[in-house]
Order: sequence, then structure tokens, then C-alpha cells
Amino acid sequence: MLHKFTRVAIIGALAFFVFSSTAFAQSTILVVDTQKVIRTSDVGKHIARQLESIAKTMDSEVKAVSTGLESTGKNLELQASGKTREEIAKDAALVSQIQSFSKRANDLQRDKNIKANELKLTEAKALQKVNDRLSTILKKIVDERNADVVLERSLVIYGEPADVTDTVISRLNAQMKTVPVTRERLPQQPTR
Repeated sequence: MLHKFTRVAIIGALAFFVFSSTAFAQSTILVVDTQKVIRTSDVGKHIARQLESIAKTMDSEVKAVSTGLESTGKNLELQASGKTREEIAKDAALVSQIQSFSKRANDLQRDKNIKANELKLTEAKALQKVNDRLSTILKKIVDERNADVVLERSLVIYGEPADVTDTVISRLNAQMKTVPVTRERLPQQPTR
């Protein structure tokens, strides 16, 4: 009885694998390298150039504050050199300057972090417009090729699915050369 059950289970498992592999073999799988699309498409290059320009502006804003802060820091070092902690603590004017410097340094670091987040947000909003267009392009390619699945190229471990990256880039270039890349600004929190 057990032998008959084992045979039936094996036959059932084989039938499952035959039918599922046949169904899988008939599926059309496409892959696209979205990083390559963004990196090499006209609109992707445009976004990169705009982000670089925005980043340079942000860097110059930070540098303007940073340069003054460095000068103040060197001046405070000169004033404190040769003094013990106790002597510094007794000099109310120096303590006040050190506290002010520390607050400005913290504010600068906070500003750098905010600018980094603003740049990420700016990039994400620009890329969202491209992703919306890519979705439409991929849907059309899927329909044309009667495909069942589109995978990101980096997710494919084994196999030779049809790579449509170049087709996607070509169509994206034909439909979209630029998008608005507007610097996003996060609300500023009052400093303490």
C-alpha cells in the first residue's frame, strides 16, 4: 500500500513539474537595466547635469558659511592657546564666543544634512517623471512582445531573457529629452 502511494506521489510530482515547466517555457520574460537607462538616456543625462549644477550651488552656500566659521575657529584657538580649562572657564567673553562658535558649527552641519536631503528629494521628483514615462514604454513593449514578466536586469541570476534596455532607451530618447529639475527645499526648523 505504501509502495503504491509513493508511486502515485512521484507520478503526481513529475506531472506537476512537466506542466509547470511547459507553462514557464511558454512565458516570455523581458529584462531591462534601469540604471543604464537613467545613466545613458538623454533625459537621464539632463537630470544628472541639473543635479550637478544644484549641488554646486549648495556647496557654494555651505562654503560661504564654512569659510567664516573656520576663521572664527582659528581665532578662538589662538585666544585659548596656553590657557588651562579653568582659565578659559573664568573668561566669560571667551566662553561666550566658544558657545556661539559651537552653535554655528552645529547649525552648519544641520544645514549640510538638509541640503543633502533636498538634493535627494530633487532627484527623486525628477526621476518620478521619467519613471512614469518608462512605465508607459514598458507596458507597450510588453504588449508588443506578448510578454508576461519584466525583470530588473540585476535580479536575473541565470537565463537568457530578452533584454529590452536598448529599445527602452531609444523610445525614451524619442519621447523625452528633458524634465524640469527644480531644487526642492525642506521646511527649516528654528534653531535652538
